Amino acid sequence: MNKTTMHTSKLVSVKIFGLLVTMTSFSIMSFAQEQKPKEDWEGDIESREIVIQNERQISLPKANRNFDKIPPKPSETAIKAPVTYDFRSFSFQAPQINPQVRPLKLKVESPSDVYGGFLRLGYGNYASPLLEGYINNRKDKNKLIGARIYHSSSGKGPVDGKNSGSGMSSLSLYGRSLNDDIALSGNLGFENRTTHFYGYPKGEPIGKDSLKQSFNLIKLGGELSNSRNSDLAYKLGANFSYLADKYNARETEVDLAFKSGYKIDDDSRLDLKADYTVITRKDSKVDAKPRSLFTVAPSYEFLPIEDLKLSVGLIAAYENDSIDSKNFHVYPNFKATYPLSPSVDAVGFLSGGMDKVSLQTLTNENMWVAPNIAIFHTNRVLDFGAGLNARLGNKVEAHTGLSTTLLKNWYSFVNREGDPSKFNTIYDRGATRRTNFYVALSYAQSELAKFMVRGDFYSYGPGDFAEVWHRPTSKLTANASINVYQKLIFSADVIAQAGMKALNPETNAVVKLPGAFDLNFKAEYLFSPTFSAFVQLNNITSNKYPIYLNYPVRGFQALAGITWSF
Repeated sequence: MNKTTMHTSKLVSVKIFGLLVTMTSFSIMSFAQEQKPKEDWEGDIESREIVIQNERQISLPKANRNFDKIPPKPSETAIKAPVTYDFRSFSFQAPQINPQVRPLKLKVESPSDVYGGFLRLGYGNYASPLLEGYINNRKDKNKLIGARIYHSSSGKGPVDGKNSGSGMSSLSLYGRSLNDDIALSGNLGFENRTTHFYGYPKGEPIGKDSLKQSFNLIKLGGELSNSRNSDLAYKLGANFSYLADKYNARETEVDLAFKSGYKIDDDSRLDLKADYTVITRKDSKVDAKPRSLFTVAPSYEFLPIEDLKLSVGLIAAYENDSIDSKNFHVYPNFKATYPLSPSVDAVGFLSGGMDKVSLQTLTNENMWVAPNIAIFHTNRVLDFGAGLNARLGNKVEAHTGLSTTLLKNWYSFVNREGDPSKFNTIYDRGATRRTNFYVALSYAQSELAKFMVRGDFYSYGPGDFAEVWHRPTSKLTANASINVYQKLIFSADVIAQAGMKALNPETNAVVKLPGAFDLNFKAEYLFSPTFSAFVQLNNITSNKYPIYLNYPVRGFQALAGITWSF
């Protein structure tokens, strides 16, 4: 008998024996219950002894441990597939390539590549040198210190060569510092402008020394403001300037300006603007006398109804000019904006104010003013206008509007009797009406391409005078620029105006000035991120239009130069 059979027999015997013992126990317990009446079951259980003897012994012979091992699988003969090689000729015909040749593209500069210095040098016809440069400190987010130098001149002009030369030079220093709470900035500068009184009659002998005019200007200014956005914003500025011409005119000006705003909530805020100016001028026939102008303009901005943004306030002004007996003036100051659609806003305003006029502002507009001219502020009695602002996508904007302004003591330039090369200022003490209709369109695609065009149309209703002198009735300005592969930069602009009238001082006749058209173009090629060359063409059509009576501009002008960043 093998080991498996013996183990099975032993297990069966044990199970039978256990079953017999269990059945015997149940039989004895049943018999005991039957022999005793039911009522006698209560009480002590009679003691009995049961003896179970197991005298049987099972013995099995010792088995032999013989195992048959699985024989190894016979090895198979390796099958090798036959390998064949097929060599075929392969022909590939690529399409013809017509590569487009284009300039090398420069890598876009990161903010860390910003240069601290810049220099531009050039030279053009009419003996016109150009110099421009600036230098700043770099990589200091809390401090900026820099200097700028500029010079542009033409030794010759449109009339009699050197008799109509002009130029401008300037040097300025500036700085700005800020911390977590305030920002402080300041500037100091010197400026020189030169010209000639070349509006003299043809053939009249003129001494060159008496033709030249120059203005020297010294400027000093500073500003204090909070350095980060907050509900309460403020800005306090102070400026000083001193102007002197080649002859006897001197002017000192001090300006103080304060601007503050408090944000009440997302829909409302309070604003306050205040300016104080004191001007002192002296000339050969004008005694030094301070002219003061103080204006204050509080306003409240809120939403009276949904989407309508309204600003309500007033402007109060005090001045001591002698041209008007009234020194204190009050004007309304209302502005409104309402969205007609997600891309179109309607805007309107009703305002006024006192516009500062000084020798500095007049000579910035007309450098050929005569000595001892009259200077008074302009009273903008009422200024009303409405318009539409539209956004056509993310790159195109359009604007149109109409405004009407009533101006009192508005000045005009009139050639001086006996010396038509110089201009006097005359003031219309009545209310002059000026109406302006404008249309503007602009397109901008980052720094790659930009375009802007605007047209203005004016009409005038003089007060006490027959005409408004040297003011255009139409004006067109347009400019465009394109950056080709960050390598070539082209820009062009057009300036055109018409409708100006002048008064002949000798005959008192009205002179209609020819229209102006000025087309300019500039191209710049970047050899590297730091070096480039440019060509600039001005007044390409060589239209010698007059900007004032007897004062034509230069014809075609060409200027070429280089720029260097470091």
